[in-house]
Amino acid sequence: MNQKTLIAIASLVILLIVGVGAYFYFTKKPASTLPTSTTFPGEGRPSTGFPATGTGGETGGGDAPAPGSSSVLPRLYELHKLPVAGVGFAETGRSPNRTISARYIERGLGHIFETPLETLAESRIVNETRSRIMEALWGNNGKSVVIRFVDEKEGGAIIKASILNLGGVSTSFARGTSTSPMSDFIKTEEVFLPDYIPFMATAEDGGDKLFYLENGVGVSRGSIATFKGLGVSTIFNSAFTEWLPQFPNQQLVTLTTKPSATVPGHLFFVDLKTKSVTKILGGRNGLTTLTSRNGKLTLFAEIKNGVPELSFYDVTKKVSHPLYLQTLPEKCVWGVKNTTLAYCAVPQTIPSATYPDQWYQGLVTFSDSMWEIDTTTFNTRKILVPSNLGAPALDIINLALSSNDAYLLFMNKVTGTPWVYTIAEPLLPKAEVSPSAITPDMQKLR
Repeated sequence: MNQKTLIAIASLVILLIVGVGAYFYFTKKPASTLPTSTTFPGEGRPSTGFPATGTGGETGGGDAPAPGSSSVLPRLYELHKLPVAGVGFAETGRSPNRTISARYIERGLGHIFETPLETLAESRIVNETRSRIMEALWGNNGKSVVIRFVDEKEGGAIIKASILNLGGVSTSFARGTSTSPMSDFIKTEEVFLPDYIPFMATAEDGGDKLFYLENGVGVSRGSIATFKGLGVSTIFNSAFTEWLPQFPNQQLVTLTTKPSATVPGHLFFVDLKTKSVTKILGGRNGLTTLTSRNGKLTLFAEIKNGVPELSFYDVTKKVSHPLYLQTLPEKCVWGVKNTTLAYCAVPQTIPSATYPDQWYQGLVTFSDSMWEIDTTTFNTRKILVPSNLGAPALDIINLALSSNDAYLLFMNKVTGTPWVYTIAEPLLPKAEVSPSAITPDMQKLR
């Protein structure tokens, strides 16, 4: 076969391919029109009616009530789609007209948001920007927040801390904070704390106080101050510098030695009136603790057979009781209205690891369920499995409970996003949703 014949055959094949392609292109049916959506991909909800990742009010679809509506709202809800540095409550008014809101501050830009929990309608309440916030502790009934952040404007990375008092006089900040008067936003007053504070705690009873530690050469000093930075007084000195503080009420600070799997830990109570220090627990490997607001009960975990075993200690009777749950007190919160109840996130499985060290380091994560613990009857019961409501796996930390023990705030350790769970069964609004109007998907949310 000569060269001219080969060229002719090749040309014929090419013409045949082009012709077939043109036929299918001009004769295919037009694609059907897809339904439009009001949300970006990932911001709508699965068909279960559970609100997926997104800020409050951004749920899509029509199979469940949206935040801000008057119908039954989700019992478990992700309040914000970006990581936050801490969550807390702001409560105004008196029962039965008391308004309970969640407040939280973003890690990246320091924007402060508020979500009333009866509507889940989120709003940004502070028009200021602060970057690189690592930790935020709310206090003073939501009117103040203590933040720790990284400042690199002084020739190196310095860990700084300050108090933001919401509703105070607006001041000029060195980190680009907007201070222009805007009636729609709350102004803040900033009070700076000493640099390099390793740990701090705010008064859990809503008081206007915080406790913070400062470490020097071979010494640790603990001080009490108000959120205005006034009345600073040293109440504790120690040659040991690795302490984790808690501030259950304005008369008591607890100090637990920083835990490690094979190191015996100790718990001390510091009486703020007398400044006396009392040893409560000791000699337990990997000890971590959480004391009730009245100081009468302490949840504690110690490492046994490689896993954290949870118990509680009666401070008055000086006796401990095992709870047969494998979790850490950092994943718990004590009741406010009912001081003998506690709520704990308990991992559904415990991966093999060195506890609590590798969990702190983020090398292992948990998928938690929520349990209620009654320390008077020793009964424990599971009240929440997130997957049953269509939620992703949650490694629950930074728990906070509203004053009526109705709402539970927490953060997902993996994503840093804030969540709320309604402990009590939500009631239908009067004369707005009848029993016959409740769909199967709405029942799933209850």
